[in-house]
Amino acid sequence: MIKVLFSLISTLILLLQIFSICWAQNDAHRESAEKTFPPVLELNELLVTPSVLNFDFSSDTSSRLDLPVFETPASITVINNSELKRGGYQEVGKVLERSPGFVWGNPPAEPANYSMRGFTSNQVMIQRDGIWLGPALITGRPQNGFNLDRIEVLKGPASVLHGQGAIGATLNMVTKKPEMGNSNSYEILSSYGRYDTVKAGVGAGGPMGKNLWFRIDGSEYSSDGYVDNADPKSRNFIGSVLWKPNDQLDVTFGVDFLDDKLQNYWGTPLVTEAFATQPLTGVVSTTDGRTIDKRTQFVNYNISDEVADSYQMLTTLDLSWKHSNKLSFRNYTYFLNADREWRNSEQYTFNSTTNLIDRDRFFVAHEQITVGNRMSAKYKNTFAGMENQYLVGIDSSYVDFERKSQPLSNVTSVDPFSVTLPSQDTFGNSPASFRLNPTRIISVATFFEDTLKVSPKLRLVAGLRQDHIELFRLNFNDPTPGESFEKTFNPFSWRLGAVYEIAPSWNAYIQMSSGTDPLGDDVFLVTSSQNFDLSTSQQWEMGLKSRLLDGRAEMAVAVYHIERQNTLIKDSNDSVLGGDGSQRSTGFELEGSFLVTPKWRVGANTAYTDAEFGVFENVSGNTPSNVPEWVANAWTNYSRVAGLPIDVGGSFRYVDDRFNDRFNTVKMLAYQTVDIHATYRSGNGRYTARLTNLFDKAYALWGDEFYNNQLILGSPRSFEISAQFDF
Repeated sequence: MIKVLFSLISTLILLLQIFSICWAQNDAHRESAEKTFPPVLELNELLVTPSVLNFDFSSDTSSRLDLPVFETPASITVINNSELKRGGYQEVGKVLERSPGFVWGNPPAEPANYSMRGFTSNQVMIQRDGIWLGPALITGRPQNGFNLDRIEVLKGPASVLHGQGAIGATLNMVTKKPEMGNSNSYEILSSYGRYDTVKAGVGAGGPMGKNLWFRIDGSEYSSDGYVDNADPKSRNFIGSVLWKPNDQLDVTFGVDFLDDKLQNYWGTPLVTEAFATQPLTGVVSTTDGRTIDKRTQFVNYNISDEVADSYQMLTTLDLSWKHSNKLSFRNYTYFLNADREWRNSEQYTFNSTTNLIDRDRFFVAHEQITVGNRMSAKYKNTFAGMENQYLVGIDSSYVDFERKSQPLSNVTSVDPFSVTLPSQDTFGNSPASFRLNPTRIISVATFFEDTLKVSPKLRLVAGLRQDHIELFRLNFNDPTPGESFEKTFNPFSWRLGAVYEIAPSWNAYIQMSSGTDPLGDDVFLVTSSQNFDLSTSQQWEMGLKSRLLDGRAEMAVAVYHIERQNTLIKDSNDSVLGGDGSQRSTGFELEGSFLVTPKWRVGANTAYTDAEFGVFENVSGNTPSNVPEWVANAWTNYSRVAGLPIDVGGSFRYVDDRFNDRFNTVKMLAYQTVDIHATYRSGNGRYTARLTNLFDKAYALWGDEFYNNQLILGSPRSFEISAQFDF
């Protein structure tokens, strides 16, 4: 029923576009629309946005040639600060899930895990201000939106721009920066929600003197969590200074500090059907009859002195020099220092003999230093009378990553129904001896990007990248001292695309691109037993972008196919299941929005993904974990209800069935959620009340295939009350 509903919604959007073409051809209607609906709406007057797809924005994540989204042959999502603010500066995963095809999870072992276009984990690259900090499962952390200026997403392989690891998508979290101006600006956020959830943020920016501007933002988040004893906390501080001594030179120095504690909930264990006297229906289906007992839905089986903390400091220096209107240079230097630590009971297995939950112990810690520099030169000229622009550059980095780990033998068991866990014991001191695995990575890449405007309607875009990666992996202490090794990789990546204006405000595009990534594990942890070459990926994509009714309606559609070759799969015991396999994904994405009146905007999107493993030991033809076939969203915002300074809105989300494991034995069932909100505006303030998961739907948010006896359940119905001020 839900699939049919969203197919109808998708069809309705397409019909709307077709109808609007006819309407746009009517001069009288167009003139009337121009008088009734101004092309630009002031945000201080209306809550609804004049654009959602941000076609006019130039995203460095998708191209460094200042191409607007509308003229770039790729599927791109840009979520600007106005949208982040309107959403209450939510966690990044909750923001992105409104975009076509996105699914996310936040298990403590991999706290920033996304699924996009049939690929998950390290095949979805996460950046901070355009910097790859490392494999997503190692370096990713949950992020709230207060310190962000925008989120940029490039879908599909993007190694030609960002190096190894970008296959399903590239997510770039861009922080707020100084803006040149003569006055100061201030922003304040305060919110409170269910489970004693508190968010607070303060930001300020403005001139510091002649040719000098600053921006500083700080935010804090804490919660008791919807699962017992899983209380996440985070503190993020960013500061930057812009110095512009003349019209040609910009120098920006930035500091980004994060200190956090993860929501240390590793999942709710599956139990036998005979044991579950209150089975939680509509959440999971398994081939062996296991289910989730409602009595254990939000019980945390972790130890009492659990640890899942991190500290990181990112320092950047960005220099831009405009030599002339044709020639410009940029140099971007960065330094990352990060420490992370986990001490937990991570795996929970129901013991049908004792009717208890058996738990392990595991300790792991990271120390990481990354230093990098990216320099480029951009030049505009003409080629055979055609407008041409190209960019060449060098990208280099050095990573010093040290991992300490130790699984412990003291397995303990607890009563599944003990909410307060009286038998919840402690981890104790960190182990005196542990596995020590230092990794050193030296990377140097040269890259080239070019765009040629063949005619007023046709633009070509191309890119090349040659990487040279030297990897040194050491292993000390049993059981892996013999697996130390070193290896050199020389991956080559490319992209070729074209954009053609098939009609006014209608652009069609086609693109082919390639990508590379470590074939079965992240490059920080690979051992000699996985000493293979890199995986390679290729994608073809074609799509359509349109703006209609003088900007009141907009639409984007993309069809793609991705093939990933030379891959391997590891199980939870680090053994390799296959070393020469493949993975493929085919699908489409459709999104659109319509400004019905100056006060009312509606939008919807849907994505279909057909993903499977190719020839692979034991899993050929199976669906990768956490990849739904269908994902869909619909939303609406209405401003100035009854002429009052009150804005209301709501959203609906559907996520199809997904598997928790590559063997497809544990199926997380489809779910639907509804969120609503209302905002009262007075002066410089916005006061908002939100209800999420309005109908209190029980569902599985994510499944970690290395912990396939348990599932991460989604949050129940929650509320939030917030106040935001801009001065």
